Amino acid sequence: MYKTTILLVAAALGLSSCAWDSSYGSVSSNKIGVTQQVLPATVVSAYEVTGETSSTSKAVGTGVGAVLGAGLGQMLGGGSGRIVSTAGFGVAGALAGRYLTDSMGNTRCQRVTVKVDGRNGATYSFVQPVYKEFGPVSAGMHGNYHHGSDAHFVPDGY
Repeated sequence: MYKTTILLVAAALGLSSCAWDSSYGSVSSNKIGVTQQVLPATVVSAYEVTGETSSTSKAVGTGVGAVLGAGLGQMLGGGSGRIVSTAGFGVAGALAGRYLTDSMGNTRCQRVTVKVDGRNGATYSFVQPVYKEFGPVSAGMHGNYHHGSDAHFVPDGY
């Protein structure tokens, strides 16, 4: 039971982590080999939004919390009290798992609009995390817009 509990907690923490990696210096495995067009651009506007936890992560956190809570409740009490203890701790664990998943998964993001140099002034809008290497971007910044399925803006010098 102890080893199973540890594995379930590790799985919940891994699945509830941010969908966005807020480090520009690392890449998730599904992004390796993805081609993007890099275009010089200037930020027209940028404002902060919250990247919310995915529904899958919320469900996993709730489920793992329920299992852990019920397991703890099973160890407490005896006779018919064990059933009440298991159910009560299961519900409390589900609520705690949902709360922890929600609070751990939110990511600081920005909705950014850039104007590409040339290209008849084409503008693009996308959401990106606030990268720890260069922080939030702001209107007037010049850099490179990475156009593709993982669109993002990187200021000059990074």
